[in-house]
Amino acid sequence: PVFDLATVPEIGCVTPSPTGGADSESQQAAVNAIRAADCFNWGYDPYHYTAPEGSDASDARDGSKRILEFRQMVQALHSAGLRVGMDVVYNHTSAAGQDSKSVLDRIVPGYYQRLNGSGGIENSTCCANTATEHKMMARLMIDSVVVWARDHHIDSFRFDLMGHQPRPVMEALQAEVDAATGRHVELLGEGWNFGEVADGRRFVQASQLSLNGSGIATFSDRARDAVRGGGCCDNGGDLLSKQGYINGLHYAPNTQALGRTTPADLLRAADLVRVGLAGSLRSYTLQDYREQSVRLEQIDYAGQPAGFVSQPGEVVNYVENHDTQTLFDIQAFKLPTSTSKTDRARAQILGAAVVAFSQGIAYYHAGIELLRSKSMDRNSYDSGDWFNRIDWSAQNNYFGTGLPPQSDNGSNWSLMRPALANATIKPTASEIGWTRDAFLDLMKLRASSTLFRLRSAADVQQRLRFLNTGAAQVPTVLIGHIDGVGYPGAGFREVLYAVNVEPQARTISLPSEAGKAYVLHPVQASKVAADTRPLRESRFDAATGALTVPARTAMVYVVNE
Repeated sequence: PVFDLATVPEIGCVTPSPTGGADSESQQAAVNAIRAADCFNWGYDPYHYTAPEGSDASDARDGSKRILEFRQMVQALHSAGLRVGMDVVYNHTSAAGQDSKSVLDRIVPGYYQRLNGSGGIENSTCCANTATEHKMMARLMIDSVVVWARDHHIDSFRFDLMGHQPRPVMEALQAEVDAATGRHVELLGEGWNFGEVADGRRFVQASQLSLNGSGIATFSDRARDAVRGGGCCDNGGDLLSKQGYINGLHYAPNTQALGRTTPADLLRAADLVRVGLAGSLRSYTLQDYREQSVRLEQIDYAGQPAGFVSQPGEVVNYVENHDTQTLFDIQAFKLPTSTSKTDRARAQILGAAVVAFSQGIAYYHAGIELLRSKSMDRNSYDSGDWFNRIDWSAQNNYFGTGLPPQSDNGSNWSLMRPALANATIKPTASEIGWTRDAFLDLMKLRASSTLFRLRSAADVQQRLRFLNTGAAQVPTVLIGHIDGVGYPGAGFREVLYAVNVEPQARTISLPSEAGKAYVLHPVQASKVAADTRPLRESRFDAATGALTVPARTAMVYVVNE
């Protein structure tokens, strides 16, 4: 967020200088001692929704500089060929009542904030919830977004905890911001369903299951959880024992997971990853591991339909975000301790590849390409630069820079200590650099063809099919085929992608592909490709249709037009 924040000092902020060993408590203690006065916060503490944050300006006391420099930043990014998205937090205020940082409640007490039956302010979002179901709070949010889009030329908006807002209000916002700017402004957000508004208790929510068909996108936890293992809020032994598709579920158990899973667990996870690859579309049909032809909405995810959107543009695919542990850190819990640094890097790329090959919006957290670590911090919103920093020179991923803050992590310190102190987990510049370059190759693969970004549910159903499915599948290998004949921007007649998560190569029989002139995608066939395994070790036998996928490798084969 870049609107005016309540708790980051705009002038005179201080920076701590932590020191200590890889699993020391001293670093987090130093950060915590000055957390209210330091220069860092995620920014989910709104003060004034429609003013730029002063700490980002060269002179916080000059309002005109805030505006001018913000617009210069957006203009420079546009000049570099980038679009600019903005994180917005209209679901709560940082304070209410007569607090010095309260704004709305001091204008019309009890109107802008959502109240409970006793007249108290609801705070399920962590702070004082706003009542966007009230006409003038909705108007404030809509007018604010219009200003950011029309006057500051923001291209898209990511709404924090969007499920706490009504769907009709979000649809009205979409219409008004589009009309004000003369262009379509992309809207996406967190559609989590919880709190006092859960299950439509107060209004139809802008949540995962209520937004489909709106054109507004929500983040998908389906494939994310299957890929990583476990869920957002795991604690204790579950952090280790609940392995995911890319870090050993059943096929390479760690000591805590040994004997706790079945082949069916792996098969179910593979199907959930396929749900993500197919854009989590309700209507898409595939053959599941029980040999049944099912729509994705018929596949279960924690009691909900795994397929929950109507069009691919309504889903945001990801495996790592700012909240919960980074992908590297969660895999430090879940991968077997003996996993080499090279294979940890390869497992990271497997997660990124699933997102790259998925229909819908591909979303990557900053630093995923650099094996970014927060020293296992699960909630770094106020952990300072120390636990949130990124080394853009690709020399250090900052794993093992001390135990993370006790407030959100202390109950798991005993599990973190041995991992943080284990020098065989922390990558060197070699693994970090390789991951960065392999990630950039994934971006080139996705950009090379519109087939990875099909525009409609009908396109996905007609053109994407999964091979190696059903009861007899090799569950550790995902294979998708996309038909490019006649599709604008396809670039290829056919695309065949494969992801093998096992520590050894696998050869899969694909009779339907026999006789086809598949060749390795030009990006991976290049002599400068970061990952050399596809070129050196993969094979496609046109006579039989047998495809050999190297260990822990994501690759793409194509038939040229």
